[in-house]
Amino acid sequence: MILALTFGLLFLGLSLSLPIFIALSGTAFATFALTSPIPLSILPQRVFAGLDSFPLLAIPFFFLAANIMSKGGLSARLIRFVQTLVGHLPGGLGITVVLTCMMFGSITGSSASTIVAVGSILFPALIAAGYSERFALGVVTCSALIGMIIPPSNAMIVFGAVANVSIGALFMSGIGAGLLFTVAYCGYCVVWATANDVPRTPRATLREIGRAAAEVFWGLGLPIIILGGIYGGVFTATEAAAVSVVYAAVVCLAIYRELDLAGLWQACVESALATARILIMVAAASLFSWLLTVTGTASKVAAPLAGLQSSPELMMAFVNVLTLVTGMFVDVFSNILILVPIILGTITAAGISGTHLGIVMTVNTDIGNITPPFGLNLFVASGTFEKSYFRVVAATLPWLAIALLCLVVITYVPELALWLPRQHYPELR
Repeated sequence: MILALTFGLLFLGLSLSLPIFIALSGTAFATFALTSPIPLSILPQRVFAGLDSFPLLAIPFFFLAANIMSKGGLSARLIRFVQTLVGHLPGGLGITVVLTCMMFGSITGSSASTIVAVGSILFPALIAAGYSERFALGVVTCSALIGMIIPPSNAMIVFGAVANVSIGALFMSGIGAGLLFTVAYCGYCVVWATANDVPRTPRATLREIGRAAAEVFWGLGLPIIILGGIYGGVFTATEAAAVSVVYAAVVCLAIYRELDLAGLWQACVESALATARILIMVAAASLFSWLLTVTGTASKVAAPLAGLQSSPELMMAFVNVLTLVTGMFVDVFSNILILVPIILGTITAAGISGTHLGIVMTVNTDIGNITPPFGLNLFVASGTFEKSYFRVVAATLPWLAIALLCLVVITYVPELALWLPRQHYPELR
């Protein structure tokens, strides 16, 4: 009954363009009102309990820091710097997109904002340089995925809060996974540009490289402060997020001087709205997860997974398929918040670390952003570049195939993502 009601409300909500949190919270309220003696006054308490988490405080701070740096002129400086380094290589402008998305993602932690900030500059540049529209749409839309894998990642913060897994370890695992995506996408850029005989740009001089590096220097200090502070034991991920806001404001207001107080206020408003959209989903999904637990539905859903405990490889394949399918219909945070409480116990009982599950699910849900029919990045790219939704979908297909191959590697070669966190967290399996 619960699952039927949930899917019914989800499809009704999608047809009426209603937020997913209404379907999740509506299912819980309807189920308890009709079938349970538990008083409905308990449900608002469970909603607020889902938000009572110190790690979740990092989300609004990271959003604000990212918005400040984005409005403060970082994206243009970052693009110029990367282009001076790799612009002369085969597929150099495509590689510039990939590397810029990786570096911009290490500051924003958001794939959608990366499409807007990087794509608005580099998409027309790609077309002018002789790249096809399909290639340009694909490389911008899909390279933005790296922004949610490279730390800091809001998806990892939510996973860590739900699964009680070290966010610092998750961030470290994202470095290896993010670099894998970066290398794979850069390799495709080289192969495509060589096959299509795209002309190269002249090599930048040392003076041009030095000038571009000087311009971007202060902006690149943000991820260094965040990650260095966390792994140096100076502060937690949440405290690092707060420090990043102060640093971003100082850089953009006093050093770059491309942000005024009005722009700062606008960044605050946008960050507050983005945070509200995520946290209301966290609250609703927390209530829904509690419903699944107290009614025994979670154990029934997890039963097929429990039958695979003798084969961790098959368990992870099941997790991948399940998360990819759900990611076609729901957003990143809903996917994590609904599935993790159901599968976490069974997965860890099979000897798979929570950190490994975390990076696999982060990559899975991130791939959902470029998976039709409801991939967020597809709609963002369609609106940003004024191209039809179906043209964007067609453009992403080869990049989606590469992303799935990377997911397989991360799943079955866990050391790629876990080697670095194991150096800092010896207790990590």
